[in-house]
Amino acid sequence: MEYEVSSPTWVARVAAVDENVLDSALVVGLAEDDSGEGRQLVFQCSLQEPDEQEQRLGQDSYCVLNETGGIAYGGVEVVTFSPARVSFRFSLAAVEKLSLSSQDLIVGIAPEAQVENFRTELRRVLTYGNPQKVPSLLGF
Repeated sequence: MEYEVSSPTWVARVAAVDENVLDSALVVGLAEDDSGEGRQLVFQCSLQEPDEQEQRLGQDSYCVLNETGGIAYGGVEVVTFSPARVSFRFSLAAVEKLSLSSQDLIVGIAPEAQVENFRTELRRVLTYGNPQKVPSLLGF
C-alpha cells in the first residue's frame, strides 16, 4: 500500500554509503548537512548473517538510528522512493524508540544529494536478516 504525506518533514542534502569490511557493517544514511548537526536517518546491517544470540535478542535485522540517539531494530513498514523524496512509514514501536512525531516521515532530497548508490544500498540494508522485518519497498 502506497502512502503520501503532502510535504517533506526535512530535506537531505547528504546521502552516504559506507561498507566497512573491518567492522562487518553496511551503513547508509541521509542528513540535512555534512556537519552532523542537523536531522539524520541512518540504517545499518551486518555483512554477516545474524547469529543465534542476535536472533534471541531480536537484533536479527537492520537497525535505524537518528539524531535523537534512538535506535530501533526493524521497525520500518514501508519505504517509497521517488526522485524528490523518500517516504518512510515506521511501526509504533520504532516511533517511540526514535522519538518521532508520527509514523510517517518524509525526507526531501536536495538536488545536490547523490542518491542512486544510497537507493541501491538502502534496499540491501532493509532486506537483511529476519524476513518478517523487511518492509515493503516501492519505487526501488
